[in-house]
Amino acid sequence: MPVKTKAGLALMVLAAGILGAWNGWIRTRSFVPVDAPVPFAAGQTITSDFKLNFDGLYLIEIEAQKTIPLDELHCLMGVEAEAQRCKSLPAVVAATWVISSEGQDIEHGSSVEHYSAPTQAQGVARAIGEFQGKAGKSYKLRVTFGAGAGALAPARPHLKVAVASIVRTDIQSAKMLVFSTAFICALFGAILLVVAYFAWRGRSAEADFGSGLQPLNSSQRE
Repeated sequence: MPVKTKAGLALMVLAAGILGAWNGWIRTRSFVPVDAPVPFAAGQTITSDFKLNFDGLYLIEIEAQKTIPLDELHCLMGVEAEAQRCKSLPAVVAATWVISSEGQDIEHGSSVEHYSAPTQAQGVARAIGEFQGKAGKSYKLRVTFGAGAGALAPARPHLKVAVASIVRTDIQSAKMLVFSTAFICALFGAILLVVAYFAWRGRSAEADFGSGLQPLNSSQRE
């Protein structure tokens, strides 16, 4: 097999391997390790054990669906920028949280503090906490709700632990790099295979042309 053909096939296989490895890795990452319904009665606690397989900043957030008027939902979630719009609809999201690992508390906070922007969601999300997570470590989240969230019941609020938006941006950048590398490998592999094919066609044509030439006999020379 010609060297160009071997190199072209190797680059095509490499491109497929890069894409396969990336897709296999990304499918096994758990970007939302906790997703639990929010209790509607005040004083209730959610406890969730989870293990991470991705390093990065994680947000503890409340996410509600857009099943009630958006202005009303923003007020109830406490994410309305203009507070005067929510005089008759005070926020019902009030919670304290603790993250522990191996029996030791490592982070704690409450919904009154400001945190990074929530991840992109189909509904309305509010971050109530954040922590740096390490792949391979097990964690326990304990969230106690200090106010009743019955007004949010139609919006089906959930408590989530999810990677932050900045982490997702880094993942998208890595994805573009992986796909660009695979594309370049596949492109050069295809070029080498095309060059090898035309080189083979040229040699075949020369061989056919040479075999078609017959030496002149003595009568033809006269």
